[in-house]
Amino acid sequence: MSIDTHSHHDAHADGGHHEPPEVVDGRQRMSIWLFIAGDALTLAALVFTYLYLRGVNTSGHWMSMVGYPGPQLPGGHTWAYYSGQDSLPEATTVVTGPLSAGLNWLGTAVTVVSAGFIWAAERALRVAKNKNAFSLLAAIGTLVALAGIFISFHQLAAIPQILSVHADSTVLAFTAYGSTMMIIIGSAAVHLMLLVFLGVGLTLRSIRGAINTENWYQSRLVRMFWVWVAISAVAASALTTTINTIH
Repeated sequence: MSIDTHSHHDAHADGGHHEPPEVVDGRQRMSIWLFIAGDALTLAALVFTYLYLRGVNTSGHWMSMVGYPGPQLPGGHTWAYYSGQDSLPEATTVVTGPLSAGLNWLGTAVTVVSAGFIWAAERALRVAKNKNAFSLLAAIGTLVALAGIFISFHQLAAIPQILSVHADSTVLAFTAYGSTMMIIIGSAAVHLMLLVFLGVGLTLRSIRGAINTENWYQSRLVRMFWVWVAISAVAASALTTTINTIH
């Protein structure tokens, strides 16, 4: 048996560690597509829940509850204020308005811009063969995504709570709209955290030389997921800023 034949045999006997990069990349791309498909199913479930609760408006709780203005509403009182009174005032229907559409779209725009930087970074590495440009653009995209996390936290803090009357007790509660928005915005924040983690990894690996003009496949995988997150953010914002009130 010749040396070449031995080499060929050993390459297949060691578990495929010497597979061509193109073969490994194809398998990894299939994996990321499956991951995106699973994430899309989660988004579809959130959309269904949002539309279902808005449609049925159980007990009129989509954007209203019987109770008192919550501590986060303009002119509202805190729980300490009510608990210090001899008697509670007559409970009325408290209606919350939709969250700021402008802030919602700002967070989405930030996500889209970060995806644009990551896409430009990948092209700089894969097409222009400029590793330094890749490192810079990946770092900028990561910082932009980090800004999106802070916007998401601000949105979560803006979701109003209501001092809602339940039998003989009064508790802080969210309307159905507020609850679904908390899940949707929270999901966006988790995705952005994951993007920041991936972006930091790309930047550091490129600085160390692990990602370069010859080994750029990982950057494409991250870009695919990053772009999907941007697309899902646009879809979620389009839904929650146009279909929110009961007509």
